[in-house]
Amino acid sequence: MPKKQTGTIVLITQQKTFVADAKIALDFKVNSSNRPKLFLIHSLGKTLLDGTIRNDKLTFTLPKSYAKKSGRIDWFLVVNGENKLQGNFEILPNNDTKTDIENYLGPPSTLVGDGHFVMYVTIPTDSFDNPKPENTPVIFRSQFLNIITTQTVKTKDLIAWKIINAPTKSGIVSVSVQCNATITKEFDAVIFPGIATNFIISFTRNHQFADGNQITTLKTAVIKDKFGNVVSDGTMVSFVISTTNNMILKSFGTTIDGVATAQILHPDHQDVYTVKAYVAGIAESNSIAINYKPINPKIEFEFSKDNRTIIVGPLRSFMNQLVPDGIKVTLKVYHHNQLVANLQEDSVKGNAVFTISSEYYKEKKYSFEISTLGSIQKVEEKNYDSN
Repeated sequence: MPKKQTGTIVLITQQKTFVADAKIALDFKVNSSNRPKLFLIHSLGKTLLDGTIRNDKLTFTLPKSYAKKSGRIDWFLVVNGENKLQGNFEILPNNDTKTDIENYLGPPSTLVGDGHFVMYVTIPTDSFDNPKPENTPVIFRSQFLNIITTQTVKTKDLIAWKIINAPTKSGIVSVSVQCNATITKEFDAVIFPGIATNFIISFTRNHQFADGNQITTLKTAVIKDKFGNVVSDGTMVSFVISTTNNMILKSFGTTIDGVATAQILHPDHQDVYTVKAYVAGIAESNSIAINYKPINPKIEFEFSKDNRTIIVGPLRSFMNQLVPDGIKVTLKVYHHNQLVANLQEDSVKGNAVFTISSEYYKEKKYSFEISTLGSIQKVEEKNYDSN
């Protein structure tokens, strides 16, 4: 009903609610020569309408774009800038049209258990994008493994929503909704495994000799979360190796099907490697010790006539075979028992060659110490021409 009216203008239309997309008109009885205008306040904005007069009846027809949108409309009948009459009416969603559903699923993934969840939000509307009335029933369906659940939720504040708690097993949760005859497509939420728990490591190798050539492979058992799910592929595992001399080495691997592997090179001397693995800040493994036996090869060497070239080799490994290329050979040079140089060369075809240059080594006598693969060989003093 109008909140204010005059003796010359009377509201004829008493209907207070309309359906979206219906023809909406307000009729007034007038006997004034002045033609009023109708000022509207709507969710789409504000506008001023001109009416049509026939037989003292003034009619204002709502624009089609306004008539399709639900909500409250306030109107004011204005004559010469003065408000003569005012009121309001409401446009309701059109339930005779096809129902549309807007969907929002988020986050698209989460971790298993421990209060993790995803939320599925729906907004059912009529064909003109007007949200359905309060308490419109919406059917939620979800599937995980062999379990399918169905729940009906009524809309409130334009939406219907459902919390989907993460199961304790990793996998994919599929969800869909239905409102009236409209059914949405399937949406998927990925449930990832949780963080790693402590695990076991082991090692494999071709042999136990410290030959500086072969590879020891470090391997984890299947790493799982606290619910027994295999951790996600790509989980980084750090293998920390401590030597007998307290040197720290590291090797890294990422999980595939829960297992991470890494490789380390055999030392070139007797040693014991203590290995422990970590998923940084989350989990750790047991500690294992890896013993490497020394080869202790016999070191053969030969000097040139002027003693300026020293050929170390042929060096032989644990099966009396030539050592592989790249084995480190160290030559310490002494003068009167004082160390003057520490030279190093890599083996090539079982030999390492050192040059005692006259430009740098100008004394008349030098002694030497050769070491490789855990063996040490001292060499008596050699005489050198100072020219």
